[in-house]
Amino acid sequence: MGLILWIDQNTFAGTLVEKVFKKKDLPFYGLSKVDDFAYLVEDLTPEVIVLDVETALSNLEAFKNQYEASEALKKTPFILIGADESLNFIQRKIGELQRPIEPFEIPQKISTILNKLS
Repeated sequence: MGLILWIDQNTFAGTLVEKVFKKKDLPFYGLSKVDDFAYLVEDLTPEVIVLDVETALSNLEAFKNQYEASEALKKTPFILIGADESLNFIQRKIGELQRPIEPFEIPQKISTILNKLS
């Protein structure tokens, strides 16, 4: 599995998920907001972005502006935590996770979603 870029304002959940990934020696990078991250997508080239819907909605305008200006973001698959029609502009939504999140199951769930693409 390639790098997972995890964006979730719930830092407690994000930290737990990060520990699970690190323990399994899987690449992971976590952020707590969508204000300014497009450059990271271009630099890190994640395999998938896991985005919490509430985090995206907390600054939807900034997220949408970055998305529309970045070819790297448009090409990267997204797995959303939750759902909202406000994010229908995302072109490559490949899956969805629901809360509550079980951190120990997340790597397998992401892997299953990614394998369906292959």
